[in-house]
Amino acid sequence: MEPKVLFYIYSLPVSEPLLFTWIIMAFLAIGSFLLTRNLQKVPKGAQHFLEAAVDGIEKLVTNDMGPEGKVFVPLILMVATFVFFANLIGVIPGAYSPTEDLNTTLALALIVFVVGHVAAIVKNGFWPWLKGFFEPYWFLFPINIVGEISQILSHSFRLYGNIFGGGILLGIVYMLVPYVAPVPLLAWFGVLMGAIQTAVFTMLAIAYIQMKVS
Repeated sequence: MEPKVLFYIYSLPVSEPLLFTWIIMAFLAIGSFLLTRNLQKVPKGAQHFLEAAVDGIEKLVTNDMGPEGKVFVPLILMVATFVFFANLIGVIPGAYSPTEDLNTTLALALIVFVVGHVAAIVKNGFWPWLKGFFEPYWFLFPINIVGEISQILSHSFRLYGNIFGGGILLGIVYMLVPYVAPVPLLAWFGVLMGAIQTAVFTMLAIAYIQMKVS
């Protein structure tokens, strides 16, 4: 289903996923500023949760990629945070989850794809990177290219399909049993589903970058 265009900025159509993407970006930017403007050596309050989140992502990345993977921690943290809030915002009445739109998930998958290949070129050199497309045999080049394209598609469609399908399923359940499954319960399932899909997308992002670099 084509997202509804809400208004135009000159000739630029602003659709629901684009508007809520901007809202999430603004929220994360302001939140990051407020949470990091007065960091203490001995953490207090929200800094505990902030440091725990960063430390958790760092351990997740370094466990798969080793100490050299620390350079990717900001990217993975950004992807995980945006995807989580993009999934979560859909439980708010009247809000639209950007990850229900394929353009959003495809853009995220392309970012991971490009970063992985650029990192591989930086680490291994251009010619070894290019040679990898012709391994183990030169005539497998077309299959290797198709494999790269399928990685982008599977990464993006998996998140899009689960969030879009989950939203439809929750709507159907509420229409069928509105009193048996009240709104708070459905919202809880929406939050749980969003958190699970965030974890899956993040783990796949780490794995795809690790495969490219190694």
